Amino acid sequence: MGRASRRRAERRNAPQAATGPDAVLGVVIPERYLIRPATMDDDPDVVRALLEPVDFMDAAMPEEIINRMRTGFCMPAHFGTSTLLLAQEHPEGQVVGLAHAIPPVEWLMEMESTLGRQLCLRLSRSLVELEAVSVADSARGQGLGHRLVNEMIRFYSGQGYEAMLGGIHTHKPHLERYYEAVGFHVLPPGAPLDLGLPAGRIRYPATASMRHLARPLAPRVSYRAGVLGELLTIR
Repeated sequence: MGRASRRRAERRNAPQAATGPDAVLGVVIPERYLIRPATMDDDPDVVRALLEPVDFMDAAMPEEIINRMRTGFCMPAHFGTSTLLLAQEHPEGQVVGLAHAIPPVEWLMEMESTLGRQLCLRLSRSLVELEAVSVADSARGQGLGHRLVNEMIRFYSGQGYEAMLGGIHTHKPHLERYYEAVGFHVLPPGAPLDLGLPAGRIRYPATASMRHLARPLAPRVSYRAGVLGELLTIR
């Protein structure tokens, strides 16, 4: 290898300067946080502390999430995929953030008598609900929450999911702009979300204290005026 070739190889192999809030002019800084799936070895108390400020409709949900993490429980494949991501100070530091998502299985089970089992199973592999995003006080203001959400979006898009749902409480109006910044549509308080299927529309209900979130994950899926359209279609 000649000197010119060696110089080109050295440039290719050299570490790249960080950009954004973690970058310092002229200094290479490694990525500050590692985002990874939770494991059975993760500390349940740390996860519990991060889940504590999240407003769950079901008060038992935090412990259910922790129990699934501790046991390594995976949903049966035909019910879809649930995911708990953790943000850890890199390398091997403290866990300072999390995001949890799961298909709306409970609602789909309630709809089974109306929609039929096969359609409900198809929807459980098409729709996923972002249930929790939480960042420790020490790690806020660095875009870590958005990174967690974007990683969830990337993961479920790669799994073939068509839309991500979610909800925010009306007493936290600041979250509207937060989720809009990562591509979610935020519905008015109490407004239901309609899902456009080949056989017609079905309604995903809401309560007066909640606002639905909706984000298409597949190019063919559209959102307009409270309706997620073109779900379960093949083009």
